[in-house]
Amino acid sequence: MEGDSTQKPNTPPPCSNGCGFFGNPLTSNMCSKCYRDTQAKQKSPAVPDLKAPDLPSVPSTPAPTEVSTTTTASSSSDEPGKKIQTDTTRCWNCNKKVGLLGFKCRCDYVFCSMHRHSDKHCCPFDYKGLQKQNLEKLNPVIKGSKLDKI
Repeated sequence: MEGDSTQKPNTPPPCSNGCGFFGNPLTSNMCSKCYRDTQAKQKSPAVPDLKAPDLPSVPSTPAPTEVSTTTTASSSSDEPGKKIQTDTTRCWNCNKKVGLLGFKCRCDYVFCSMHRHSDKHCCPFDYKGLQKQNLEKLNPVIKGSKLDKI
């Protein structure tokens, strides 16, 4: 029993800000909420100092150059007016949540189970042309020689 009395009780210290919660020695004896608030107050004055030099560089000419590169990248796709799907967790046609079960079509959009077939979402992809190309590649033209060799 004497060995138990020599050990310190393992109770955490109260928050140093006096909010009533328990503190943590790793967070300067503050609770998580008070520690987050003090970190936000310490970082907030430093953030405008870093952004102030960036403000004059933003209106400079490189910004339109970036826009033009994204425009050329989108215009270099198969269709110049094709929209890009940013949220792949939803069906492109009905905006239904598909999660992990979304079906990606060859037109690069994700669809639900109702719109996964090409006739259900008016797919612009040319399946017939693709099959023609595959047949031409797999079945080359074979011509016989005009004269029999002796």
